[in-house]
Formats: sequence, C-alpha cells, structure tokens
Amino acid sequence: MPGPFAAFPFLFAQKAAGGDAGGLMPTLIMFAPAILLFYLMLIRPQQQQEKKRKQMINTAAKNARVVTAGGIYGTVVSSDPEADTVLLRLGSDPGIKVEFSRASIVRVLDPAGDKAKPES
Repeated sequence: MPGPFAAFPFLFAQKAAGGDAGGLMPTLIMFAPAILLFYLMLIRPQQQQEKKRKQMINTAAKNARVVTAGGIYGTVVSSDPEADTVLLRLGSDPGIKVEFSRASIVRVLDPAGDKAKPES
C-alpha cells in the first residue's frame, strides 16, 4: 500500500517532450493567493499600527503625560516637529528637563494634560 505522499512528485512533473511547459502565467496565478495572504496578514496590519502610533505621538501636546521607550515617565514641555524632538519634564521638579526623540514616545498617558484635581 503506497503512502499518502506517493503521488506528490507527480504534482510538479512537467511535460516530458514537446509543447509549452506552462509559461509564466500559471505560476503567477498559483502564487497570487499566497502573496495576497502575506499582504493581508503581515504588511497591512503593521502599516495600520504604525499610522496609529504616529497619530498618538502627534496628539502629545504640551502638558501631556507620556512614557518613553526606556520606561521614563515625563510631561511634555515643548515639541519641535522639524527637529523631531520633544522636551520632557521629569518628575515634579520643573528644573529637570530632558530632550528625547519623538519616536521614543511609546505611550501617551494623559493626552490633554488635565489632571483630575481632588475637590476640597
């Protein structure tokens, strides 16, 4: 009794003598679903995720609380889109300011910069 893959080599067999072996078009038709699946499963979601990340970084206005890729929490003091940098105030001390690349912002915690003040 032949195994389940006994006919497998015949799937890729070509004509032995004479005639056209198939050409380019059948090969493209065969690989088109694989290319489409690759695009839909890998490339498109990555493009959408990058678009959302850029939109999030652009919404980080003055006084927004952010987290950097290094895990540093800070508040945006100023942003320079031309230089692609952002100046962050670290902690509650207004004197500690560090300049970061805008790409290093991983998450915006409080985009409006409005902290809920407890009522007295």
